[in-house]
Amino acid sequence: MMNLTQIQISDLKIGQPLPHNLVDQNREVLLERGHIFKTPDELKTLSDRKIFFQCKENQLNHNKPADYPVHFDFGDMQLKVGDKLLLKPQSNASSLCFSKNDTCTVNVIGYIPKVTLIVSLPTADQMIGSAFVEGDQMQANFFNGQNVFRFRVFIDYVIKHPLKCLCLSFPSQIKGQKIRKSRRIRTEIRARTNVTGAEILVTNLSASGAQITLQDDLGLKINEKLELSFELQLGERSIPMLLNLNIKSSNIKQNLLFCHGVEFANPNAEQVFTLRSFVHQEIVKNPTVVI
Repeated sequence: MMNLTQIQISDLKIGQPLPHNLVDQNREVLLERGHIFKTPDELKTLSDRKIFFQCKENQLNHNKPADYPVHFDFGDMQLKVGDKLLLKPQSNASSLCFSKNDTCTVNVIGYIPKVTLIVSLPTADQMIGSAFVEGDQMQANFFNGQNVFRFRVFIDYVIKHPLKCLCLSFPSQIKGQKIRKSRRIRTEIRARTNVTGAEILVTNLSASGAQITLQDDLGLKINEKLELSFELQLGERSIPMLLNLNIKSSNIKQNLLFCHGVEFANPNAEQVFTLRSFVHQEIVKNPTVVI
């Protein structure tokens, strides 16, 4: 059940994301959860109406996202020139549309502490529709090898000469999740083996192994060897993979699916790099895929 809790303008803070949807007395959503007020003028537009937080029962003040349980300072990210950020437009940036997964990749050019974060303009092939608009709100994801970070920023300036770049507001609310050393993610990748023509689903994946799921019992035994072929979508490229496997575990799920834990046997350096890059890419896109 969704409850309404009336609040005052004084309860809203500039620079802090809304913990819940902000609605009026008719339950019409005025601003979505996560919106950040940037100026006092934005708050003034709400001063003449009754406003409420809309939240599930018993959730008020207990809404810390499970996938981003820790708050970090900017320095904790160890952001360096050349690092890649994944940008995603928020609700007030509806005029902007990215060509794939509603995201684009930019490179860090530099920053001025507590003033601005400067990043490159995305390449043209990542975007369709309108160009960036100053004032648009964006969500940025960053992975530094140990933690996945997420923060919201505004586009302060779009500069095209002499350097093509975006000047973003300096991140103030940074949340992150520590990723264990052996990173494994949930997937739904179709694959085939050399022992059957039946389609197999790779349901989780890491740089060293995977879980494969089948509808039929192939009689696979522990330590049995086989080949697995599938494709990984890395950016705009589709990369074919052919890997030797060792069966390490087997079980039957309640829905009668046959699951096997497999270990990759002596993958070459290029295959390991591709697997790690894919896992990294998917974690940055959606940290909740981590197992």
